[in-house]
Amino acid sequence: MLLILKKYHKILILLSMLAISSLAWNDNNMVVNGDLGMDWDKNGLPDYWSINWFFAEKPNQVYMDKDEKIDGNPSLKVVVSTLDVPNNFAGRIYQDIPVESGKTYQVSVWVKAKDWQLLKGQETGGVNLSYWLQGTNKQWSSRQDLTKPLTGTFNWRELKETITIPAKTQAFRLALFAYPGTGTIWFDNVKMVEVK
Repeated sequence: MLLILKKYHKILILLSMLAISSLAWNDNNMVVNGDLGMDWDKNGLPDYWSINWFFAEKPNQVYMDKDEKIDGNPSLKVVVSTLDVPNNFAGRIYQDIPVESGKTYQVSVWVKAKDWQLLKGQETGGVNLSYWLQGTNKQWSSRQDLTKPLTGTFNWRELKETITIPAKTQAFRLALFAYPGTGTIWFDNVKMVEVK
C-alpha cells in the first residue's frame, strides 16, 4: 500500500509541475518562467534561465527578491558593489527561444534600478534588453542591443521593443543585460510574443 501511495505521490508532483509549467506560456508568452518566479531546485535563482553575471561574486549578489516585484511572484535582484572583472565583461541573464524567420515579435521586461553607475571611464551603456541570433548553421551572431541602456535610479518601468527575425535564423537569445557598473537592478515579467 505504501509503495502505491508513493507512486501516486510522484505522479501528482509531475502533474503539478506540468500544470505550473504550462502557466509559463500564458498570454502567448514564449519565455519560459517569464515572471522569474519558478525555483524548483530551491537555489534562490529562477529556473529555465542561464545566469552569467560574471561580477556577481561576494560581496555582489544575484537572487530572487520576494519584496520588490510587479506581481505576486519574486523579481530577480542584482546587487553589484564591487567590480573585479576580467576585461570588464558585463553581466547577463538569458534564455534561448525558438523563432521563425520573417515573423515579428514584441519583447519586454520590467526593470527597476537604484544608483546604477557605469564603470569609471565608460561613456555609454547601462541596463537593457540585448539579443543574439542563431543561424541554421548553429552559430550565434554578435550581441545587439534591443533597447536603449539605462542608468541611475528609477522606479519600475517597462522596456519594450519589436524585432523581425531575419532569414535563416532559428533561435533568439534574449538577455537581461547590463554593461559593467555598480548599483542595484531588479528584473521582472519578461515577455516575448508574436505580433500578428
